[in-house]
Amino acid sequence: MNNQHEESSGAPVTKDDLSHLDYFKDLKERYLSIKDLDARWHSIEEPAITPDRDTCMHIHYLISLTRAIEETLDSSFRSGHIPGTAFFGRGNEASSVASASCLHEEEWLIPMHRNCGAHLAKGHPPVSIMSHFFGRAAGPSAGRDGNFHVGYRPKKITQLISHIGTMVPIAAGIAWAEKIRGTGRAALTYIGDGGSSAGDVHEGMNLAAVQKLPLVIIIDNNQFAYKTLLKDQFACKSLVLRAPGYGMPGYLIDGTNALLMRKICGDALERARAGEGPTLIESITIRAAGHSVYDKFSDYADMEELNKWNEERDPVKRFDEYLLANEIVSEDEIGTSHTRARQDAEAARDEALKNPFPSPESVEDDVYAPD
Repeated sequence: MNNQHEESSGAPVTKDDLSHLDYFKDLKERYLSIKDLDARWHSIEEPAITPDRDTCMHIHYLISLTRAIEETLDSSFRSGHIPGTAFFGRGNEASSVASASCLHEEEWLIPMHRNCGAHLAKGHPPVSIMSHFFGRAAGPSAGRDGNFHVGYRPKKITQLISHIGTMVPIAAGIAWAEKIRGTGRAALTYIGDGGSSAGDVHEGMNLAAVQKLPLVIIIDNNQFAYKTLLKDQFACKSLVLRAPGYGMPGYLIDGTNALLMRKICGDALERARAGEGPTLIESITIRAAGHSVYDKFSDYADMEELNKWNEERDPVKRFDEYLLANEIVSEDEIGTSHTRARQDAEAARDEALKNPFPSPESVEDDVYAPD
């Protein structure tokens, strides 16, 4: 898949296409690219986006592990092991894993609160994630924070800030530092469809475009900003249409397609490393559960639409079916991968629960306060 060739080929996107855009139907077998004012549809060529068998199985394990960890954390919350509330990214596993797996070891990941898979793909150990959720001293924040308000410095993962729009300018700053140092490294960050309306996000994207920073920004459009539906969030037909306004190329893809995300994000990161500037990718998924474990969500979600996505576009099930249909792996290998993921998640939980809580005497440690 050659980006330069892609952008000059494919079927032009019409005004009618956008006015009747249906994420579920229109992105199943194609995706949209946009550069300057030229927007085009491209067919998904499966052989071109399918890596070798070992890579497929590695991605499969990470996607399955993401699901297993979040389900284990959910049950742990209901057992009383997690203080406060908990936010998960069910429905976003494929996009998170596939995108972050494109990063090099020394490149920075700037994730959001629904990007468990990105943490795992970058190498964040499951026991560290579990310890953090359980408020244990062995966690990255030493028991001082919770949920995915967590980073992991050994693998160059930044910590999430609650004011999530702030993460895009932070990512731009990291990318700017890499450009100034001439490292040839890129950075990858995410923002939700709701968070994309924050002023900080626009400032970060504008800076990245003006300075041609080595940054890839993924909008995780899961179709809900807490309880706010897309029609009440933005007036443009799709968020990818903001890309030419900033002066960067953009892609609109089905984020439940792991291998498509891997290819598009991988190409965008290569473009960034080559000094060609940032790329915006709008990844369409659906938030397959509530905003948090306390959110009923059936009072505002179209349950028929939600069930349709869960049945036909569940990223774990979809990747299973793809690997089997293309005879890349066997059913036994799929089952083994799922079993390993579940066992690893439960082992991480059990180990994390053995870790001690932080001592009360350490409450002022690592806290900055001027004299």
